[in-house]
Amino acid sequence: MDLGINGKKALVCGASKGIGRAIALELAREGVEPILCARKSDVLEETAAAIRKETGVRVHHKACDLTLAKDRDELIKAVDETLKGIDILVLNTGGPKPSSALATTLDEWENGFHQLFQMIVHLNSGFIPKMKEKKWGRIVCVTSLSVMEPIANLAISNSMRSGVTAMLKTLSDELAQSGITINCLAPGAIATERLEELMDARIAKTGQSKEDYMKQYLSAIPMGRMGDPEEFAAMAAFLCSQRASYITGSTIAIDGGKRRSTY
Repeated sequence: MDLGINGKKALVCGASKGIGRAIALELAREGVEPILCARKSDVLEETAAAIRKETGVRVHHKACDLTLAKDRDELIKAVDETLKGIDILVLNTGGPKPSSALATTLDEWENGFHQLFQMIVHLNSGFIPKMKEKKWGRIVCVTSLSVMEPIANLAISNSMRSGVTAMLKTLSDELAQSGITINCLAPGAIATERLEELMDARIAKTGQSKEDYMKQYLSAIPMGRMGDPEEFAAMAAFLCSQRASYITGSTIAIDGGKRRSTY
């Protein structure tokens, strides 16, 4: 299937590993020219080189701490100077540390707001105006299955990502006639370093062996396995495509059937 995005330009956040890297690679396979963003410059350089070698497209990168407003301003400026604006924005960032609601301090709530909510608002304001000028744009935000079913001990992520989802749904309505679509992807158990860290924390808390924990964990997934980042990236690339022009304001779970709700 021709996704109709050859020659488009994209910013992919959190692109040095895991889901972000897989999305950047999948877009590059479709002929998209990406700029990769993450904190560690050396890992970004390695990722960019690997994607460039496999796909033959031009790949740029910019080290940036998305939790800092100054770094976000510098990123927006660098992207505009390098690519003269983007057509596709992939919003993806790691989550805060696990905590229960009552054990979360006010400072941690505030930090979570800046990490997961304010960052997205800032980048949207930096890139959407040029999308509106072009009358074409795709925004895909990686959230979590927790926006549908809160996950125990992830109070900040549950709360802030749900707020992000509501905000982006509101924004999608406002931009629906501008040629810009906005959708969220809610990953379930996708095999990434972040999921491994969360699992290790849960195993330490329960005292189970890793083997017993994994057996119990996978039994709750109808497919009986974790997803691969490339499986996730395939849906992300489709939502970024011309073929997905009538899909906006949606949150799509990629979870192997794990969620119990019917919507």
